[in-house]
Formats: sequence, structure tokens, C-alpha cells
Amino acid sequence: MKKPKPKIGIVGAGKVGSVLARGLSEKGYQLSGIASSTLESSSQLAGELGVNARANAADLIQDAEILFITTPDRCIEGVTAQIAQDKGFKRGQIVLHTSGCLTTEVLTPAKEQGAWIGCMHPLQSFANKEHTSERLAGIYFAVSGQAETIQQAEIIVNDLGGISFHILDTDKSLYHGAACIVSNYTVSLMHWASRLYGKFGLSSEGALAALVPLLEGTLQNIREMGVVQGLTGPISRGDGITVKAHLEALESGVDKNLYSELGMYTLKIALEKGTINQEQAVNIKEILKIDNGGI
Repeated sequence: MKKPKPKIGIVGAGKVGSVLARGLSEKGYQLSGIASSTLESSSQLAGELGVNARANAADLIQDAEILFITTPDRCIEGVTAQIAQDKGFKRGQIVLHTSGCLTTEVLTPAKEQGAWIGCMHPLQSFANKEHTSERLAGIYFAVSGQAETIQQAEIIVNDLGGISFHILDTDKSLYHGAACIVSNYTVSLMHWASRLYGKFGLSSEGALAALVPLLEGTLQNIREMGVVQGLTGPISRGDGITVKAHLEALESGVDKNLYSELGMYTLKIALEKGTINQEQAVNIKEILKIDNGGI
């Protein structure tokens, strides 16, 4: 007889918790319940999945063989401490948080009560609570912690259709920082570019309609050729005259500084790609320095 999948409790009914709960439920995991800081929040998700909702996490944990704490990073330590104070953890239970940056140390109160602790972070962005479990398929999950939690996390990731990889707690901040550069700062760059397009009359919606296909084309280039070979544009061609024109068109010092800093980094990639020589690189570097107030 096939061994039944372990019961899972979810503490935190936000974006990650909601998507994870849907994914686990669809893959045959029995949810012992959903807990959140407000009963209204947990009730909505619990009602959707046909499970119990709780405002007090300790009320559902005793039935959970695996507990996911999917609250915001700033709340994980406090939530764990409160559950421990309520004698909510039990020996042999697996407790996982989903923070990309925090180490497993924040779960120490659970470990002290006999639970195995670890982290299972989905390397994906979830913009709202309504995302479906399809967002989990094919993505990478960083797993860390005690051997028992890592083993169980790998099984769950595989069931969700994801790919797991191990990471040390000491590397979590670097790992998550790099992920934020790709995800969060891409949003910042699109916001910046959309604002600049507004200066010659395009609405925010019009700017996005124009720029999103460009972003998608860039991603396709990266997929097909890799990061270095996927670089295009004036710096990759050594067109200093174009770079100078860009800087002259930017009105604020903040815009000039940001463009120049990114241009300096892009120079390194262009040299690695081999499409510009040292003389061209020096020329563009001087343009970026001079027009940026001597950075």
C-alpha cells in the first residue's frame, strides 16, 4: 500500500502561503489547516481549499506533520516564538519557513521542542494572492537546514513540479540579493523607463505596451545565447556618440547617475563579449565619468 502523504499546516495566508497551499492541495497533500494573523485572511484561503482556518497557529499544528511558516520575513521569528510559547511544536515534526534571506536560526524555538527545521524558498515572484499553483511548476527552490528537512523538502518540491538545490545558511543573503536584482530591480528599471517615455507623451499604459515586448525579446536572447552573448545596444557596439546623447537627454542627476553606473557595469560585459576593444571601452568610460560628474 502506498504511504499517505504527510499532513501539512500553513501559517501565513499571504501570497506565498496561498500559492503553496493550492499547489500542495492539488498534489494530494492533506492540509491540517491555515493560520494567519487575522481569521478573515485565513478563512478566505481555507474556505477555498475546504480546510480549517485558525487565527492561533498552535491550534492547527498538533495535526500537522509538516509546518510551513510563510509569513513576511519580519514576522517569522516572532511567530515561531509564539508557537513555542504555546507549546505548539512537537518532536519529530518538520518546520520549514519560506524566506529567501533568513537562515534556519529563526526557527530555533521549534528545534528546542524537538522539531526538525529548515527552509524551502521558491525562486519566483508572486505579485498577488490569486496566483495559481502553475506558478510553481518548473521553478527552482532553495532548500537548507537539517538533513531530515532537506530530504522532505526535496520530495515536496518534486511533487510540485519544481527543481531543488541546496544552499548554506551563510549564503542566503547573497542568494536572495541576486534574486532581488533580477526580479525587483527589473520592475524598477521598467518604472524608470516608463517615466522617461512619459516625457514625450506616452501614458504609463502606452509605455508598458511598447517596452514589454522589448523586455521579452531580451529574455529570449538570454535564453538562446546566454547573458554575455545576449547583450545588445550602443555600449556593446562601442557607440560612444550614442551613449553621450543618452546622457545629455537625461535631465536629473539621479537619472544620469543611474544610467552611468549601469553603463559602467555593461562595459565589463561588452569587453567579455569581445565586441568592443580597450580603446572603445576607455572612450565610453570617459563619457560616462565626465557626464556623471566625475564618478
